[in-house]
Amino acid sequence: MLSGSMTSQIIHLQNNFTGTLRRIEKKGYFWVPATASNKQICKMLPLVALRKFASVSNNIMTPSDFKQTFKKTRSEFINRGRISECFYHDKSECKGIIKQSHSIQRNNRLSIIEGTVNGQNVIYSFTGLEFSTDGSIETLKPIGKKVASTFFGFCEYHDTLLFSPIENFAFDDSDYHCFLHSYRSFAHSYHIKKESLKAYSTEPNRDYSFGRSELYQLVLGTQLAVNELETEKKKLDHLIQNKSYGDLEYLTYILPKKIPIACSSIINPEYSYKNKPLNNNVNEPYSMIMLTVLPDYDKTIIILACFEDDTKGKLFLDELNNIKSNLDFEKAISSVLINNAENTFFSPDVWTALGRQGQRQLCLELEDVIKVIPKKFVHSKINFFDQKFSSSKSPY
Repeated sequence: MLSGSMTSQIIHLQNNFTGTLRRIEKKGYFWVPATASNKQICKMLPLVALRKFASVSNNIMTPSDFKQTFKKTRSEFINRGRISECFYHDKSECKGIIKQSHSIQRNNRLSIIEGTVNGQNVIYSFTGLEFSTDGSIETLKPIGKKVASTFFGFCEYHDTLLFSPIENFAFDDSDYHCFLHSYRSFAHSYHIKKESLKAYSTEPNRDYSFGRSELYQLVLGTQLAVNELETEKKKLDHLIQNKSYGDLEYLTYILPKKIPIACSSIINPEYSYKNKPLNNNVNEPYSMIMLTVLPDYDKTIIILACFEDDTKGKLFLDELNNIKSNLDFEKAISSVLINNAENTFFSPDVWTALGRQGQRQLCLELEDVIKVIPKKFVHSKINFFDQKFSSSKSPY
């Protein structure tokens, strides 16, 4: 059990932490535990304290106790923030219950990246982290396909009607298909951020939680992000209402090989590929770039999209588009998946193909996402689109 006195000592050690909470939570993702220099504080307030507790008191909790407390606290936070509402703007059209929707197509795309580990059908995610009691990432743990990439974000009617063209037909690289994938990526990130705000706002006053001042900064930072997302959502609502699917800026890239990795996320990169500052000031609106990565029958589809008035997003897309080498482009997207995207999944075969050295490298890079505020575009040493990761598994 966590002691109040130890938690107080931990809080006092964080001399420069409180001032950064508002900025980094605006940037934050649902799953990432934090340190004092984190650019991506998680949306899981108790886990921040747990992380700090673990870093200075690894002799107080056994590894088993720490992992159980970590798991329990995460579950409590998720349940406290649960929201069920349809993302579609015209609620008068909604029919049926709010479904546990997949931001990545479950029966086809997620089936490609499913594999067997210890007799269970599972996939891997950057969110499925195993931590040691000193707060470092030990390894990634597999999760079930049924819980991957889900959110209570669409009613039965809209979940079926809106996405039928991309669920039941092959990708055709049209504005319509690109829009629907990007729309769903935005919906997932928007929904998760709103759940984060709800969970923070109802955070119980536990011994291992931060004080009111720190909690206020976290709520304020999350509210800033939600406000900006609401503004961008209105633009999406207008586009889908008027079927203006070509009014987003798109960058698509089709690999002639099937890589069992998938992503559906908003990204807010701090720097462009050529190291131009983008999303570094909490007082300025962040760029909302929508990223989708999909393995398909005989190829891998990458879609990036941003709004026409998003100058930062268009700069980011333009610089990626101007990369001459396919290899460099694939490495750049791999770097973005690790450093900026929140909703990424890959096959156990990819984890195995990484080998022990590659697995350790991935864990170290994920730790840097937690610990280091980048000063430039971060290049990963891993290329997830390398031929060695390709799959022959059919989605159909």
